[in-house]
Amino acid sequence: MQSYLVLILFAITLVVAQRRPKIDPERQFRVVYEWKVLDFAYPSESARVAALYEGAYIPQNNIISDVKPFANRLYVTVPRMLNGVPATLGYIVSPHNNGRTDPEIEPFPSWEMNEEGNCSAFQFVQGIAIDADGVMWVVDSGAVSTLIPERRRHTCPPKIVLLDLKRNGSVISRYEFPTEVASHDGNYLNKIVVDDAEGGFAYITDNSGADPGIVVYSRRQMASWKVRESNSMRAALNAVSFAINNVNLNFSIHIDGIALGPYFAVNNDRNNVVLERNVYYSPLSSYHLYSLPATLLRDPNFARASPRQKYEAVTDYGLKVSQTDGMIMDNQGILYFSLLKEHAIAQWDSFRPFTLENQPIIAKDETHIQWTDGFGFDEEGYLYVVINRLHNFVAGRLNVNEVNYRILRSKVGALSYVYTGRRGPEDAPELVHLYNKTQYEPAYIVGNSVTASAPKFCSGSSLIAIISIFFLVFSMK
Repeated sequence: MQSYLVLILFAITLVVAQRRPKIDPERQFRVVYEWKVLDFAYPSESARVAALYEGAYIPQNNIISDVKPFANRLYVTVPRMLNGVPATLGYIVSPHNNGRTDPEIEPFPSWEMNEEGNCSAFQFVQGIAIDADGVMWVVDSGAVSTLIPERRRHTCPPKIVLLDLKRNGSVISRYEFPTEVASHDGNYLNKIVVDDAEGGFAYITDNSGADPGIVVYSRRQMASWKVRESNSMRAALNAVSFAINNVNLNFSIHIDGIALGPYFAVNNDRNNVVLERNVYYSPLSSYHLYSLPATLLRDPNFARASPRQKYEAVTDYGLKVSQTDGMIMDNQGILYFSLLKEHAIAQWDSFRPFTLENQPIIAKDETHIQWTDGFGFDEEGYLYVVINRLHNFVAGRLNVNEVNYRILRSKVGALSYVYTGRRGPEDAPELVHLYNKTQYEPAYIVGNSVTASAPKFCSGSSLIAIISIFFLVFSMK
């Protein structure tokens, strides 16, 4: 009898071992940088001490929001939500070029370009984008101290500035948004994606309480307009209240995350292919994902269309399991997005239906994934993610003795959406996506890395092993 039990236990052990998938360590999300509080690369220690003494630098008042890699740098944004933020745009070097896990942030392009109160400089930068030519598109709302109602002020008009990263951030162009597009005393310009069509466009979310919408900027025309659609761009009442790590939140935040999808053909005429891209978006306080065609957003007449015309142009893809802040599309049509109350990151192949089954969670951890914000791809196939505990920051519960900010990365094997190729109908049968080539198993962070979860079913070889051993057991009776 004991020998039978040994054989049965051996069979179970074999099955469990075979159910554990082999995961490429490079594909695991790993913590590459982490900070308790942020520090900056002051020119001297005396300059840092002076900034601390004068209140120009208050360490616990600084938070990372976005990350975009380029060359050997990770560009990060530090929005001036509170007082004491010395620079709102900066960079750190890529992980393989730096031994520190909590590097100082170098203001970019310079300290002077981050001077508070100087309208030629950056005041409040939360979202940035880098196009395929190495041009950084910087959105500046012009506000400071946005989390302090009695001190919040728009010191400067909102603007978008283009910087040449191949020339160490020299200014290419600067454009101030008119107040009818982005209110000079109430806008909250947030996240941005860039489109290479027709000389270059930017689509920017404005989640201001009074006038949310998508701000569209044409680089060629040096003009802008705003598309407003109340049903899809305003907060949903059923998604306003939620909790993260026992912090109860009541956020009525309008359109926030935004992503630019891949090209697809809208007709079947091989001799006259018409291509389109969707601009995906979601209010933070919402469980839904929406989109509008990019061609409509690029048409200033659409901004003046009737509410019914705009409503009918919106696609509602359905439900997510949680509210979302950051999101990004890769060059294969895969959308990566945060699930805030799930402490998770999910993905969706935009060529498949937006069902919960097609939104696998690829990373989940209650310690290391507390509020996922900005995303960014490098040119080696790595996806970088900002984790910033924003729920603690806005609630005044930041503990400076704990790690509060992290940058994770995973080798997903794709590039940014700005490298998306144009596809016609002849390509449709052969469309090969990252999802099909190297599909993720759902993955969960453990410590500073990620392991994949086991498949739900046994493999064929596991079943054969079980059957063989049971035959052997019964033949011994």
